[in-house]
Amino acid sequence: MEKLTSSQIESSLLTLDSWTVNNGELCNSYKLKSFMDVMSFANLVADKAEQIKHHPKILIDYSKIQFALVTHDIGGLSNLDFNLAKFIHETYNEIFV
Repeated sequence: MEKLTSSQIESSLLTLDSWTVNNGELCNSYKLKSFMDVMSFANLVADKAEQIKHHPKILIDYSKIQFALVTHDIGGLSNLDFNLAKFIHETYNEIFV
């Protein structure tokens, strides 16, 4: 797994609506209708993360969920992070919007 360059990160960010890089992590948050929706969403992401063996930081605050992605093994962002972010965003849009 290769660490992405700054220009690769900037280019990849253009494909993800509302995701940003903060302190070297790919981040986004979502507001849902209820705590149970947040938990359902978190479980869908957890299942995918377990399948691909790439686990995000997840912070839950009632009806808000925050994700932070980074590839720890390489000390930066990789395609794994952007692929998981794409899954998260698409899942949110398909199920919760």
